[in-house]
Amino acid sequence: MEYPELETYFQKLTDITDRIAMMNNHFDATPEIDIPQLSEFYADIQSKDWENTDREYYELFTSYFTFHVKTVEEIIQEAREILNPENREYVKKLVSHVRNADDWFVNLKKKRKLARTQVA
Repeated sequence: MEYPELETYFQKLTDITDRIAMMNNHFDATPEIDIPQLSEFYADIQSKDWENTDREYYELFTSYFTFHVKTVEEIIQEAREILNPENREYVKKLVSHVRNADDWFVNLKKKRKLARTQVA
């Protein structure tokens, strides 16, 4: 499997996340477009065999991925403080995204640990 160059790969995710964060501002936000793009990107992340990458690459991936999840959590927190009823549906989708990402990441770490112990 070919793995992406992480800096450019996660820059695309950062761009999507930055656009989603605009829903908490007075700018013209398009969460109806951006959140589905986030879901598509996340599906791509899940399609990769991260548990079998070399250690340095995996650690860099986990750093980027963890930062992404924390950023979305901050967007959710800010949205909850603002309490814009128009964004409620989108906040729920983001909460679901974070839960799914956390669950997937925990399972990835377990798979990686298992793969590493079987090789050793």
